[in-house]
Amino acid sequence: MATHFVCDGCGSPVENPVKVGHIVKREYCPDCAKTADEYVDAEEAMRKKLHEQFIDRRAALIARYPNFRLPDCP
Repeated sequence: MATHFVCDGCGSPVENPVKVGHIVKREYCPDCAKTADEYVDAEEAMRKKLHEQFIDRRAALIARYPNFRLPDCP
């Protein structure tokens, strides 16, 4: 039985696709894999920045309630 792979980016046939993704993995040709990796890196950077902003804003919110045991806070 033969297996044929098609790039999920450009649709061209590919012999050994590169899998990219954490949850929904896609298969790409080497050129499209570079683009997919750029996307994943940019998304991870955005996620990190948003998480840092959340941590800072949460700390400010917690500081508004001194000497009060807040739910879901250590």
